[in-house]
Amino acid sequence: MIGLQELESLHRDLLSANVFPEKRFSQNFLINPEILDLLVEKADISPKDHVIEIGGGTGVVTQKIAETNARVTVLEVHPKLIPFLQKKFASHKNVDVIGKDFLHVELDSIPFTHVCCSPPYAIADDIMLGLFHHGFKTASMVWQMEFAEKLIAPPGSQSYGPLSVICQYFYDGTIAKKISPQSFYPSPQQFSAILVLKARKKVVKLSDYDLFVLFLRTLFRFKNKTVLNAVQHTIKHLKAEKNEEKILKIVKEMDWEDLKVFLLEPEELVELFEEVAPLLPSMKR
Repeated sequence: MIGLQELESLHRDLLSANVFPEKRFSQNFLINPEILDLLVEKADISPKDHVIEIGGGTGVVTQKIAETNARVTVLEVHPKLIPFLQKKFASHKNVDVIGKDFLHVELDSIPFTHVCCSPPYAIADDIMLGLFHHGFKTASMVWQMEFAEKLIAPPGSQSYGPLSVICQYFYDGTIAKKISPQSFYPSPQQFSAILVLKARKKVVKLSDYDLFVLFLRTLFRFKNKTVLNAVQHTIKHLKAEKNEEKILKIVKEMDWEDLKVFLLEPEELVELFEEVAPLLPSMKR
């Protein structure tokens, strides 16, 4: 159902803020009331929770989150929408509007437990990597369908990659709803989806998250090769040649050294990384 009332309200807000949707801000505003309700419902928010919203827009999602009485921290980068949101929610004690780019925010300074938003698609990878590093209990997010499917793609599938591994190691994910382009203004070219992620229990913490991301990205450049062959290439790319013999010895002792990389489960890739990580150049300073 396309919300004509929501579209009219959006036009009024955009006019009030003197804003016209810009491609460089990756702005596509949700105007479907059923999708808006479902997005917040799937976030499973209670009054004791702290929710982060990436890309506040005109505040339609913010308003619905605020009505749960949870604390809401909104990140908005558009220079005209920042004051608009701050004025709109000035009387809401549970809403904080931060006028910063997500990429320049120290997430550890925001003790959020939940994520609920329709963020800019253009920086999807960076957003998810940042959120995975911080950690959260539940997320309900609108993403391009192709990206949402990539995050929950199973081992062996064409879309399975580094983000899939990281996502599925920490979270159980489902696509709650497919969203038509007409649910947005302006309408994007492709379908979107509500992606719901719930934290898995008793997950072992990674020894070096940033190094793990780099290791996966390098390893998956050779995803169609055997694990042993791919690791040999990865050693060179990560400049770990001095420990090559030790690393390859570890790999050879594993049961799946002859499997293709893209067939390994997230837990197996984490196991591989943790075994060889002490022999790789650390990214910690």
